[in-house]
Amino acid sequence: MDRRTLLVGGAATAAYLGLSGFSRAEDTLMRMAWWGGQSRAERTLQALAIYAQQHPGHTVDTEYLGWDDYWPRIATQSAGGNAPDVLQMDIEYLAEYASRGVLLDLDSYVGSALSVGDFDPAVLDNGKVGGKLYAVANGVNAVAIAYNSVAYEEAGVAPPDASTTWEQFAQLTAEFSRKTKRQGMFGTADGSAAQPVLETWLRQRGKELYTPQGKLAYDAGDITEWFQMWADMRAAGSIPPGDIEALGQGSIDNSLFAQSRAAVAWANSNEYVAYQSFTPDPVRLSPYPRVGADGKGGLYVKPSQFFAVSARSRNPEAAVALLNFLLTDPGATTALGSERGIPASAAVRQRLGPSMNEADKLMSDYISGLGELAGALPPPQPPGNGEITDAFSSASQEVSFGAKSPADAAADYIARAEAVLTRA
Repeated sequence: MDRRTLLVGGAATAAYLGLSGFSRAEDTLMRMAWWGGQSRAERTLQALAIYAQQHPGHTVDTEYLGWDDYWPRIATQSAGGNAPDVLQMDIEYLAEYASRGVLLDLDSYVGSALSVGDFDPAVLDNGKVGGKLYAVANGVNAVAIAYNSVAYEEAGVAPPDASTTWEQFAQLTAEFSRKTKRQGMFGTADGSAAQPVLETWLRQRGKELYTPQGKLAYDAGDITEWFQMWADMRAAGSIPPGDIEALGQGSIDNSLFAQSRAAVAWANSNEYVAYQSFTPDPVRLSPYPRVGADGKGGLYVKPSQFFAVSARSRNPEAAVALLNFLLTDPGATTALGSERGIPASAAVRQRLGPSMNEADKLMSDYISGLGELAGALPPPQPPGNGEITDAFSSASQEVSFGAKSPADAAADYIARAEAVLTRA
Protein backbone atom coordinates (compact mmCIF):
# COMPACT_ATOMS: atom_id res chain seq x y z
CA MET A 1 0.00 0.00 0.00
CA ASP A 2 1.31 3.43 -0.97
CA ARG A 3 1.02 6.08 1.69
CA ARG A 4 1.80 9.76 1.73
CA THR A 5 1.49 12.20 4.59
CA LEU A 6 0.49 15.72 3.69
CA LEU A 7 1.93 17.99 6.36
CA VAL A 8 0.05 21.22 6.11
CA GLY A 9 1.30 24.73 6.57
CA GLY A 10 4.46 25.38 4.57
CA ALA A 11 5.22 21.71 3.99
CA ALA A 12 3.04 21.21 0.93
CA THR A 13 5.87 20.70 -1.52
CA ALA A 14 7.55 18.13 0.66
CA ALA A 15 4.23 16.38 1.20
CA TYR A 16 3.53 16.12 -2.52
CA LEU A 17 6.92 14.61 -3.15
CA GLY A 18 6.39 12.15 -0.31
CA LEU A 19 9.50 13.29 1.57
CA SER A 20 9.95 12.07 5.11
CA GLY A 21 11.39 13.78 8.13
CA PHE A 22 8.82 16.51 8.63
CA SER A 23 7.08 16.93 11.94
CA ARG A 24 4.94 19.71 13.37
CA ALA A 25 2.17 20.26 15.83
CA GLU A 26 -1.04 18.79 14.49
CA ASP A 27 -4.22 20.75 15.07
CA THR A 28 -6.54 18.72 12.84
CA LEU A 29 -5.66 15.23 11.62
CA MET A 30 -7.60 13.54 8.81
CA ARG A 31 -7.18 10.51 6.59
CA MET A 32 -8.23 10.19 2.97
CA ALA A 33 -8.33 6.99 0.90
CA TRP A 34 -9.01 6.15 -2.73
CA TRP A 35 -8.41 3.46 -5.32
CA GLY A 36 -6.78 4.03 -8.69
CA GLY A 37 -3.55 4.06 -10.64
CA GLN A 38 -0.45 6.17 -10.40
CA SER A 39 -1.87 8.99 -12.52
CA ARG A 40 -4.80 9.41 -10.10
CA ALA A 41 -2.45 9.35 -7.14
CA GLU A 42 -0.22 12.06 -8.59
CA ARG A 43 -3.17 14.32 -9.42
CA THR A 44 -4.80 13.82 -6.03
CA LEU A 45 -1.59 14.48 -4.14
CA GLN A 46 -1.10 17.65 -6.14
CA ALA A 47 -4.61 18.83 -5.22
CA LEU A 48 -4.01 18.00 -1.57
CA ALA A 49 -0.75 19.92 -1.65
CA ILE A 50 -2.78 22.99 -2.65
CA TYR A 51 -5.12 22.26 0.24
CA ALA A 52 -2.09 22.09 2.51
CA GLN A 53 -0.95 25.55 1.49
CA GLN A 54 -4.36 27.05 2.18
CA HIS A 55 -5.15 25.30 5.47
CA PRO A 56 -2.40 25.69 8.08
CA GLY A 57 -2.78 23.43 11.07
CA HIS A 58 -4.34 20.53 9.16
CA THR A 59 -2.74 17.18 8.39
CA VAL A 60 -4.08 14.73 5.80
CA ASP A 61 -2.70 11.20 5.69
CA THR A 62 -3.46 9.44 2.42
CA GLU A 63 -3.89 5.81 1.47
CA TYR A 64 -4.33 4.61 -2.12
CA LEU A 65 -4.54 1.11 -3.51
CA GLY A 66 -5.77 -0.84 -6.51
CA TRP A 67 -9.48 -1.66 -6.73
CA ASP A 68 -9.13 -5.27 -5.56
CA ASP A 69 -7.12 -4.29 -2.49
CA TYR A 70 -9.05 -1.15 -1.63
CA TRP A 71 -12.38 -2.71 -0.67
CA PRO A 72 -11.06 -5.38 1.72
CA ARG A 73 -9.05 -2.63 3.38
CA ILE A 74 -12.06 -0.32 3.72
CA ALA A 75 -14.21 -3.20 4.97
CA THR A 76 -11.68 -4.03 7.68
CA GLN A 77 -11.29 -0.41 8.73
CA SER A 78 -15.05 0.16 8.78
CA ALA A 79 -15.65 -2.93 10.88
CA GLY A 80 -13.14 -1.60 13.37
CA GLY A 81 -14.69 1.87 13.43
CA ASN A 82 -11.60 3.31 11.80
CA ALA A 83 -12.70 4.25 8.28
CA PRO A 84 -10.83 7.16 6.63
CA ASP A 85 -12.38 10.59 7.20
CA VAL A 86 -12.78 11.12 3.46
CA LEU A 87 -13.03 8.07 1.24
CA GLN A 88 -13.68 7.38 -2.39
CA MET A 89 -16.91 5.43 -2.82
CA ASP A 90 -18.43 3.49 -5.71
CA ILE A 91 -22.06 2.92 -6.64
CA GLU A 92 -21.52 -0.83 -6.22
CA TYR A 93 -20.92 -0.40 -2.49
CA LEU A 94 -22.70 2.86 -1.62
CA ALA A 95 -25.99 1.38 -0.40
CA GLU A 96 -24.18 -1.28 1.61
CA TYR A 97 -21.92 1.16 3.46
CA ALA A 98 -24.66 3.75 3.97
CA SER A 99 -27.09 1.17 5.37
CA ARG A 100 -24.43 -0.07 7.80
CA GLY A 101 -23.96 3.41 9.24
CA VAL A 102 -20.41 3.80 7.94
CA LEU A 103 -21.07 7.01 6.00
CA LEU A 104 -22.03 10.47 7.25
CA ASP A 105 -25.40 11.93 6.24
CA LEU A 106 -24.39 15.05 4.28
CA ASP A 107 -27.82 16.69 3.96
CA SER A 108 -27.27 19.17 6.79
CA TYR A 109 -24.12 20.47 5.09
CA VAL A 110 -25.65 21.12 1.66
CA GLY A 111 -25.86 24.81 0.86
CA SER A 112 -23.41 25.79 3.58
CA ALA A 113 -20.22 23.74 3.86
CA LEU A 114 -21.06 21.67 0.78
CA SER A 115 -21.61 23.54 -2.49
CA VAL A 116 -23.48 21.25 -4.88
CA GLY A 117 -26.15 23.63 -6.18
CA ASP A 118 -24.91 23.39 -9.78
CA PHE A 119 -24.73 19.59 -9.89
CA ASP A 120 -27.14 17.75 -12.18
CA PRO A 121 -29.96 16.66 -9.82
CA ALA A 122 -30.02 13.14 -11.32
CA VAL A 123 -26.28 12.77 -10.72
CA LEU A 124 -26.61 14.14 -7.19
CA ASP A 125 -29.48 11.76 -6.45
CA ASN A 126 -27.20 8.81 -7.24
CA GLY A 127 -25.36 9.59 -4.02
CA LYS A 128 -28.54 9.16 -1.98
CA VAL A 129 -29.66 6.08 -0.07
CA GLY A 130 -33.11 6.06 1.49
CA GLY A 131 -33.57 9.67 0.44
CA LYS A 132 -30.48 10.90 2.30
CA LEU A 133 -27.27 12.17 0.69
CA TYR A 134 -24.29 10.05 1.72
CA ALA A 135 -21.85 10.68 -1.14
CA VAL A 136 -21.19 13.30 -3.80
CA ALA A 137 -20.13 12.45 -7.34
CA ASN A 138 -16.63 13.65 -8.14
CA GLY A 139 -17.18 13.20 -11.87
CA VAL A 140 -19.36 11.62 -14.50
CA ASN A 141 -18.43 9.04 -17.09
CA ALA A 142 -19.77 6.20 -19.18
CA VAL A 143 -18.45 2.74 -19.90
CA ALA A 144 -16.24 2.42 -22.97
CA ILE A 145 -13.71 0.18 -24.59
CA ALA A 146 -10.20 1.59 -24.80
CA TYR A 147 -8.26 0.20 -27.73
CA ASN A 148 -4.74 0.50 -29.13
CA SER A 149 -5.38 2.05 -32.53
CA VAL A 150 -1.87 1.41 -33.88
CA ALA A 151 -1.93 -2.25 -32.91
CA TYR A 152 -5.14 -2.74 -34.88
CA GLU A 153 -3.79 -0.78 -37.83
CA GLU A 154 -0.61 -2.88 -37.89
CA ALA A 155 -2.69 -6.06 -37.91
CA GLY A 156 -4.79 -4.79 -40.80
CA VAL A 157 -8.00 -5.20 -38.81
CA ALA A 158 -10.64 -2.50 -38.51
CA PRO A 159 -11.09 -1.59 -34.82
CA PRO A 160 -14.50 -1.63 -33.15
CA ASP A 161 -16.68 1.45 -33.46
CA ALA A 162 -20.12 2.63 -32.40
CA SER A 163 -21.83 0.40 -34.99
CA THR A 164 -20.03 -2.85 -34.05
CA THR A 165 -22.24 -5.70 -32.88
CA TRP A 166 -21.19 -8.38 -30.39
CA GLU A 167 -20.92 -10.92 -33.22
CA GLN A 168 -18.73 -8.58 -35.26
CA PHE A 169 -16.65 -7.79 -32.19
CA ALA A 170 -15.97 -11.49 -31.61
CA GLN A 171 -14.93 -11.90 -35.24
CA LEU A 172 -12.63 -8.87 -35.47
CA THR A 173 -10.88 -9.58 -32.16
CA ALA A 174 -10.26 -13.18 -33.19
CA GLU A 175 -8.89 -11.94 -36.50
CA PHE A 176 -6.60 -9.53 -34.66
CA SER A 177 -5.24 -12.32 -32.45
CA ARG A 178 -4.39 -14.34 -35.56
CA LYS A 179 -2.81 -11.50 -37.54
CA THR A 180 -0.99 -9.35 -34.99
CA LYS A 181 2.79 -9.40 -34.97
CA ARG A 182 2.83 -8.29 -31.34
CA GLN A 183 3.76 -11.44 -29.50
CA GLY A 184 1.31 -12.54 -26.84
CA MET A 185 -1.27 -9.80 -27.57
CA PHE A 186 -4.94 -10.80 -27.84
CA GLY A 187 -7.69 -8.89 -29.60
CA THR A 188 -9.38 -8.00 -26.32
CA ALA A 189 -9.26 -8.65 -22.62
CA ASP A 190 -11.90 -10.95 -21.15
CA GLY A 191 -14.92 -8.91 -20.03
CA SER A 192 -16.98 -11.81 -18.74
CA ALA A 193 -16.28 -11.06 -15.07
CA ALA A 194 -17.04 -7.32 -15.28
CA GLN A 195 -20.46 -6.39 -13.93
CA PRO A 196 -20.62 -3.11 -15.94
CA VAL A 197 -20.13 -5.07 -19.17
CA LEU A 198 -22.88 -7.51 -18.18
CA GLU A 199 -25.16 -4.63 -17.21
CA THR A 200 -24.73 -2.98 -20.62
CA TRP A 201 -25.46 -6.27 -22.39
CA LEU A 202 -28.58 -6.79 -20.27
CA ARG A 203 -29.83 -3.25 -20.92
CA GLN A 204 -29.36 -3.79 -24.64
CA ARG A 205 -31.77 -6.72 -24.30
CA GLY A 206 -34.34 -4.69 -22.35
CA LYS A 207 -33.33 -5.85 -18.88
CA GLU A 208 -31.47 -4.41 -15.87
CA LEU A 209 -29.21 -5.71 -13.12
CA TYR A 210 -31.83 -5.07 -10.45
CA THR A 211 -35.51 -4.24 -10.14
CA PRO A 212 -36.54 -1.05 -8.31
CA GLN A 213 -37.27 -3.34 -5.35
CA GLY A 214 -33.67 -4.56 -5.24
CA LYS A 215 -34.22 -8.03 -6.74
CA LEU A 216 -32.31 -9.61 -9.63
CA ALA A 217 -33.78 -8.48 -12.96
CA TYR A 218 -32.31 -11.39 -14.95
CA ASP A 219 -32.14 -15.16 -14.59
CA ALA A 220 -29.86 -18.16 -15.01
CA GLY A 221 -30.70 -18.38 -18.71
CA ASP A 222 -29.29 -14.89 -19.30
CA ILE A 223 -26.08 -15.68 -17.44
CA THR A 224 -25.67 -19.01 -19.21
CA GLU A 225 -25.89 -17.23 -22.55
CA TRP A 226 -23.45 -14.60 -21.30
CA PHE A 227 -20.82 -17.08 -20.15
CA GLN A 228 -21.26 -19.11 -23.33
CA MET A 229 -20.62 -16.05 -25.49
CA TRP A 230 -17.31 -15.47 -23.78
CA ALA A 231 -16.44 -19.17 -23.82
CA ASP A 232 -16.87 -19.11 -27.59
CA MET A 233 -14.63 -16.06 -27.84
CA ARG A 234 -12.06 -17.80 -25.67
CA ALA A 235 -12.11 -20.87 -27.92
CA ALA A 236 -11.70 -18.66 -31.02
CA GLY A 237 -8.67 -16.87 -29.53
CA SER A 238 -10.36 -13.47 -29.17
CA ILE A 239 -9.64 -13.40 -25.45
CA PRO A 240 -6.89 -15.06 -23.39
CA PRO A 241 -7.31 -18.38 -21.61
CA GLY A 242 -8.03 -18.25 -17.91
CA ASP A 243 -4.43 -18.58 -16.73
CA ILE A 244 -3.33 -15.55 -18.77
CA GLU A 245 -6.39 -13.49 -17.89
CA ALA A 246 -5.63 -14.10 -14.21
CA LEU A 247 -2.31 -12.27 -14.65
CA GLY A 248 -4.22 -9.02 -15.16
CA GLN A 249 -6.17 -8.99 -11.89
CA GLY A 250 -5.95 -6.18 -9.37
CA SER A 251 -5.22 -2.56 -10.23
CA ILE A 252 -5.55 -0.96 -13.65
CA ASP A 253 -1.77 -0.67 -13.70
CA ASN A 254 -1.65 -4.47 -13.76
CA SER A 255 -4.29 -4.94 -16.46
CA LEU A 256 -3.58 -7.02 -19.56
CA PHE A 257 -3.78 -3.81 -21.59
CA ALA A 258 -1.02 -2.30 -19.43
CA GLN A 259 1.01 -5.47 -19.95
CA SER A 260 0.53 -5.28 -23.76
CA ARG A 261 -1.29 -8.64 -23.63
CA ALA A 262 -4.62 -7.22 -24.88
CA ALA A 263 -5.38 -4.54 -27.48
CA VAL A 264 -8.80 -3.73 -25.97
CA ALA A 265 -9.67 -2.95 -22.34
CA TRP A 266 -13.15 -2.85 -20.81
CA ALA A 267 -13.05 0.54 -19.18
CA ASN A 268 -14.82 3.67 -18.05
CA SER A 269 -14.31 6.79 -20.12
CA ASN A 270 -12.44 8.59 -17.34
CA GLU A 271 -9.84 5.79 -17.27
CA TYR A 272 -8.58 6.90 -20.67
CA VAL A 273 -5.78 8.88 -19.01
CA ALA A 274 -4.45 5.78 -17.30
CA TYR A 275 -4.74 3.53 -20.35
CA GLN A 276 -2.98 6.05 -22.58
CA SER A 277 -0.11 6.17 -20.10
CA PHE A 278 0.61 2.47 -20.70
CA THR A 279 1.58 2.81 -24.37
CA PRO A 280 3.13 5.37 -26.74
CA ASP A 281 0.49 4.34 -29.32
CA PRO A 282 -2.67 6.46 -29.55
CA VAL A 283 -5.48 4.97 -27.47
CA ARG A 284 -9.06 5.58 -28.57
CA LEU A 285 -12.47 5.14 -26.93
CA SER A 286 -15.52 3.46 -28.42
CA PRO A 287 -18.89 2.33 -27.00
CA TYR A 288 -19.39 -1.29 -26.01
CA PRO A 289 -20.64 -3.51 -28.85
CA ARG A 290 -24.39 -3.59 -29.37
CA VAL A 291 -26.91 -6.39 -29.82
CA GLY A 292 -27.78 -6.23 -33.51
CA ALA A 293 -27.11 -3.45 -36.01
CA ASP A 294 -30.13 -1.46 -34.85
CA GLY A 295 -29.87 -2.49 -31.21
CA LYS A 296 -29.84 -0.24 -28.19
CA GLY A 297 -26.55 1.05 -26.86
CA GLY A 298 -27.42 0.16 -23.29
CA LEU A 299 -25.15 2.91 -21.96
CA TYR A 300 -25.84 5.73 -19.51
CA VAL A 301 -23.91 8.67 -18.14
CA LYS A 302 -23.25 8.02 -14.47
CA PRO A 303 -21.22 9.18 -11.52
CA SER A 304 -17.74 7.80 -12.04
CA GLN A 305 -17.01 7.66 -8.33
CA PHE A 306 -18.07 9.51 -5.21
CA PHE A 307 -16.43 11.17 -2.25
CA ALA A 308 -17.97 10.34 1.12
CA VAL A 309 -17.21 11.11 4.76
CA SER A 310 -16.98 8.60 7.58
CA ALA A 311 -19.77 8.76 10.14
CA ARG A 312 -17.08 8.07 12.77
CA SER A 313 -14.85 10.98 11.72
CA ARG A 314 -13.53 12.95 14.69
CA ASN A 315 -13.60 16.10 12.57
CA PRO A 316 -16.70 15.84 10.34
CA GLU A 317 -16.80 19.57 9.61
CA ALA A 318 -13.17 19.55 8.47
CA ALA A 319 -13.74 16.37 6.46
CA VAL A 320 -16.74 17.89 4.66
CA ALA A 321 -14.70 21.04 4.02
CA LEU A 322 -11.94 18.92 2.46
CA LEU A 323 -14.49 17.10 0.31
CA ASN A 324 -15.95 20.43 -0.83
CA PHE A 325 -12.46 21.76 -1.59
CA LEU A 326 -11.69 18.85 -3.89
CA LEU A 327 -15.00 19.32 -5.72
CA THR A 328 -14.98 23.10 -6.17
CA ASP A 329 -11.61 24.81 -5.56
CA PRO A 330 -10.11 26.17 -8.82
CA GLY A 331 -6.61 24.93 -8.07
CA ALA A 332 -7.72 21.51 -6.85
CA THR A 333 -10.13 20.89 -9.73
CA THR A 334 -7.47 21.94 -12.23
CA ALA A 335 -5.02 19.49 -10.69
CA LEU A 336 -7.58 16.66 -10.67
CA GLY A 337 -8.77 17.44 -14.20
CA SER A 338 -11.02 14.79 -15.74
CA GLU A 339 -9.12 11.71 -14.56
CA ARG A 340 -12.01 10.75 -12.27
CA GLY A 341 -14.52 11.73 -14.93
CA ILE A 342 -15.93 14.93 -16.38
CA PRO A 343 -16.51 17.21 -13.33
CA ALA A 344 -20.05 17.03 -11.99
CA SER A 345 -20.10 20.76 -11.19
CA ALA A 346 -21.29 22.93 -14.09
CA ALA A 347 -19.12 25.82 -12.88
CA VAL A 348 -16.03 23.62 -12.78
CA ARG A 349 -16.74 22.25 -16.27
CA GLN A 350 -17.08 25.79 -17.62
CA ARG A 351 -13.89 26.90 -15.88
CA LEU A 352 -11.86 23.95 -17.11
CA GLY A 353 -13.23 23.98 -20.65
CA PRO A 354 -10.73 26.40 -22.25
CA SER A 355 -7.75 24.70 -20.61
CA MET A 356 -8.73 21.09 -21.33
CA ASN A 357 -5.87 19.08 -22.74
CA GLU A 358 -6.27 16.58 -25.56
CA ALA A 359 -7.12 13.71 -23.21
CA ASP A 360 -9.79 15.70 -21.36
CA LYS A 361 -11.34 16.82 -24.63
CA LEU A 362 -11.37 13.24 -25.93
CA MET A 363 -13.21 12.04 -22.81
CA SER A 364 -15.63 14.97 -22.91
CA ASP A 365 -16.33 14.42 -26.62
CA TYR A 366 -16.98 10.73 -25.98
CA ILE A 367 -19.60 11.52 -23.31
CA SER A 368 -21.31 14.23 -25.35
CA GLY A 369 -21.27 12.09 -28.52
CA LEU A 370 -23.11 9.06 -27.11
CA GLY A 371 -26.48 10.43 -28.19
CA GLU A 372 -29.13 7.71 -28.51
CA LEU A 373 -26.69 5.05 -27.29
CA ALA A 374 -27.19 6.39 -23.76
CA GLY A 375 -30.43 5.95 -21.84
CA ALA A 376 -31.85 6.58 -18.39
CA LEU A 377 -29.97 5.72 -15.23
CA PRO A 378 -30.78 2.24 -13.86
CA PRO A 379 -32.41 1.53 -10.50
CA PRO A 380 -30.06 1.92 -7.51
CA GLN A 381 -27.90 -1.05 -6.63
CA PRO A 382 -29.08 -2.67 -3.38
CA PRO A 383 -27.07 -3.57 -0.28
CA GLY A 384 -25.10 -6.72 -0.95
CA ASN A 385 -24.16 -5.77 -4.51
CA GLY A 386 -20.47 -5.84 -3.66
CA GLU A 387 -20.75 -9.46 -2.52
CA ILE A 388 -22.78 -10.30 -5.63
CA THR A 389 -20.08 -8.72 -7.81
CA ASP A 390 -17.47 -10.95 -6.18
CA ALA A 391 -19.66 -14.03 -6.72
CA PHE A 392 -20.11 -13.10 -10.38
CA SER A 393 -16.36 -12.73 -10.85
CA SER A 394 -15.74 -16.13 -9.22
CA ALA A 395 -18.32 -17.79 -11.47
CA SER A 396 -16.69 -16.28 -14.54
CA GLN A 397 -13.29 -17.60 -13.48
CA GLU A 398 -14.72 -21.09 -12.97
CA VAL A 399 -15.88 -21.07 -16.58
CA SER A 400 -12.63 -19.61 -17.91
CA PHE A 401 -10.59 -22.33 -16.19
CA GLY A 402 -12.98 -25.08 -17.29
CA ALA A 403 -14.01 -25.94 -13.75
CA LYS A 404 -17.72 -25.51 -14.56
CA SER A 405 -19.87 -25.28 -17.64
CA PRO A 406 -21.58 -21.96 -18.42
CA ALA A 407 -24.92 -23.42 -17.33
CA ASP A 408 -23.63 -24.82 -14.02
CA ALA A 409 -21.71 -21.66 -13.18
CA ALA A 410 -24.76 -19.55 -13.99
CA ALA A 411 -27.07 -21.64 -11.81
CA ASP A 412 -24.68 -21.54 -8.87
CA TYR A 413 -24.13 -17.79 -9.24
CA ILE A 414 -27.87 -17.01 -9.36
CA ALA A 415 -28.41 -19.06 -6.21
CA ARG A 416 -25.62 -17.21 -4.40
CA ALA A 417 -26.83 -13.80 -5.58
CA GLU A 418 -30.41 -14.42 -4.47
CA ALA A 419 -29.19 -15.66 -1.09
CA VAL A 420 -27.21 -12.43 -0.63
CA LEU A 421 -30.21 -10.27 -1.49
CA THR A 422 -32.46 -12.25 0.85
CA ARG A 423 -29.96 -11.86 3.67
CA ALA A 424 -29.38 -8.17 2.98
